[in-house]
Amino acid sequence: MKGFSGGMKRRLNLAAALLHDPQLLLLDEPTVGVDPQSRNAIFDNLEALKKRGKTLLYTTHYMEEAERLCDRLVIIDRGRIIADDTLHGLHRLVPAGNLLTVELEDGAGNGLSVEDLRRVHGVESAELRGATVRIGVRDLAGDSAAVLQWLGGRGCRIAHLASERASLETVFLTLTGRSLRD
Repeated sequence: MKGFSGGMKRRLNLAAALLHDPQLLLLDEPTVGVDPQSRNAIFDNLEALKKRGKTLLYTTHYMEEAERLCDRLVIIDRGRIIADDTLHGLHRLVPAGNLLTVELEDGAGNGLSVEDLRRVHGVESAELRGATVRIGVRDLAGDSAAVLQWLGGRGCRIAHLASERASLETVFLTLTGRSLRD
């Protein structure tokens, strides 16, 4: 094993753990220090195990891995469980679960009041940077129309509109706090 790469060692650890065909597999940060190819191979194997009905208990600091692999997520902060739900359920815990990014045509944002925008029904947050407004809304389908109507009523011409769901990292930081810890 001395000459094996980190990715090869991780894959070998996974293979050894599967020799006796366990129903429950405990994985503690299985992709730390591996190259992208090894990481994808590990993911493919874990997804195949899930399809075969195996239970995976997966600990990670990499939110995109948890989003990809986990059906249920538990967020632990300072040794306490602070959230335990599906990914969809965790997103409901964040006030602004969806983000609208509105790029306004040049000059269209001049004089726009984000304080007034924050008072529009469904708007949880709003910030204006140059000609781009980022608006947090709870219900994308239900709240977007009111936001766009409000902007149009103030003469704002929209050059581009995009929406995105809050990431699991955003959910984690909202629940645990954003400050650096010892």
